[in-house]
Amino acid sequence: MRKVAYAYICLLALSALVALIRPSQLHAAPEVTLDVIVHASSKLERLSAYELEALFTRTQTRWSDGRTVIPFSFPAGSEPRVVFDRVALRLRPEQVGRFWLDHRIRGLGLPPKQVPSASLMLQVVANLPGAIGYLPTTRNHPGVKVVARIQQGKVVPP
Repeated sequence: MRKVAYAYICLLALSALVALIRPSQLHAAPEVTLDVIVHASSKLERLSAYELEALFTRTQTRWSDGRTVIPFSFPAGSEPRVVFDRVALRLRPEQVGRFWLDHRIRGLGLPPKQVPSASLMLQVVANLPGAIGYLPTTRNHPGVKVVARIQQGKVVPP
């Protein structure tokens, strides 16, 4: 009798766990791959994961030529932004807001400016020396230079 009751409890616990799993987690779509882009005139060829984090957390605010770094990001909650923050900044969506609030309070800088679309991100970075942003990977990004790629949860060379 005890074995039957134990098996029944285990079955109930397992069914409760299965109910908590969202269908999207069972058949997760492949994660978006992102290209990190800079203005075409930039002398920069590659960015490491460490450098990318420093630029987007405002730890590094100037390029090697002295120009001001102007980072751009997508709106919070968008798929490219969630992937970027998780890989490049090593922050979950719920941590990002607290991170920037803490930075503001301590006077350590403001978050990257937000742009609502990939086409606007491309236009802004292509037309603003010192700008850096990211886009879903495509064959060609005219007017900008790809300096890193976010792929399969890692920052890799382009």
